[in-house]
Amino acid sequence: MGAKPWACVYNMVSQAIRLFNMGNARTFPIYRAAFSGLLAMFVSIGVARFGFAPLVPALAKAGWYSTAGAFWLGTVNLAGYFIGAATMRVWRHAFPAKPSVLLFMGLTAVATLASALNWGWAWFGAWRLISGITGGVLMVLMAAAVVGRAPSAARGRVSGITFAGMGAGTAFSAVLLPLLLSQGLVFTWVALGAVCVLATLAVAVMMPCSRIEPAPRHAAKGFPPVPVLLMIVAYALSALGFVPHMLFLSSFAALGLHRGISAGAEIAMWLGVSAMLGPPLLGRVADRFRFLPTLGSGYVVMGCGVALPLVTHAQIALIISAVVVGAIALGSVMLVAGAIAGMVPAARLSGDWGLATMVYAVMQAVVAAFFSHLFHATGSYGLLFGIGTMAMAASALLILLAARTAGP
Repeated sequence: MGAKPWACVYNMVSQAIRLFNMGNARTFPIYRAAFSGLLAMFVSIGVARFGFAPLVPALAKAGWYSTAGAFWLGTVNLAGYFIGAATMRVWRHAFPAKPSVLLFMGLTAVATLASALNWGWAWFGAWRLISGITGGVLMVLMAAAVVGRAPSAARGRVSGITFAGMGAGTAFSAVLLPLLLSQGLVFTWVALGAVCVLATLAVAVMMPCSRIEPAPRHAAKGFPPVPVLLMIVAYALSALGFVPHMLFLSSFAALGLHRGISAGAEIAMWLGVSAMLGPPLLGRVADRFRFLPTLGSGYVVMGCGVALPLVTHAQIALIISAVVVGAIALGSVMLVAGAIAGMVPAARLSGDWGLATMVYAVMQAVVAAFFSHLFHATGSYGLLFGIGTMAMAASALLILLAARTAGP
């Protein structure tokens, strides 16, 4: 009699594992692949890249580096991200996906743990560069290993879960870093490294095996198809539209409107939460209405969200603006990846998505620097939101043109 409850539990767990392994497709383990992608994005982008910004004040306060020096280290990380994405774009050899993912996730964990040692600029800068490279590689690799292999009917769902890892890592950093920092910088870096190690071990257990085949040389040469090029330009312009909210919306509420740090923190929290929830929600919408129409509609809505602070300064309006922009800006990453996956041969996906990732990263870095100088010169938040709104209008028009060029 005593064994029956345990037998029931065993059967329930076994059924859950079978469901997790199979997903909704006979030949593709949807949820194993999707959650492996989520953890890879969580580690490489959410924690290692976006999680660095909240650490800057603590690094400066502890005397490890000046504020300007810490931001320079962030630039080194962005340069590494570009190098990683560029490497994946030009790579022309087949390779197994799972060992590669584990290698670069493991390197990210090592880079995070090594950052706990305050051994000077060269040491810290080298590991920030490495974590940037691994982030760029994994951003492109997961699109090919997970999104590109998903059945077309489930591609939105898989893409949404995978790229939700970026927002999840951002939200994790925003919520838990203040608690970790109360124990000191060394403890914080070690804790973040431990999280990266655990995530890597989880991926080692559940990620299905696959092999990435490069595009033939003749197919890889030249530019992507015209609809893909138009979409990449629109994607780059959306980076311009996102920067005002990513860098300035919180300070607009806290400093520009004189509402204090708590008001700015509230905005940042909602931006992070929406960035986590946006990709899976938009992924389900894309499965029903297709990727390009979802992306175009999303850019229209995002443009309205970017423009909202120009219309009203009410705190609830700023929160709505943060939620809309955060959800669609991060959701557009998986929408663009999914759209490209449906428009080019699987072997070309890494190259074309790598190009989109590179262009987006460069645009975001250049615009961030330009907007910082522009704000320093003018002191106008409204000017930044206005430029962002125009960029989103142009993005939406380019997606409409891409959809017409691509045909039914």
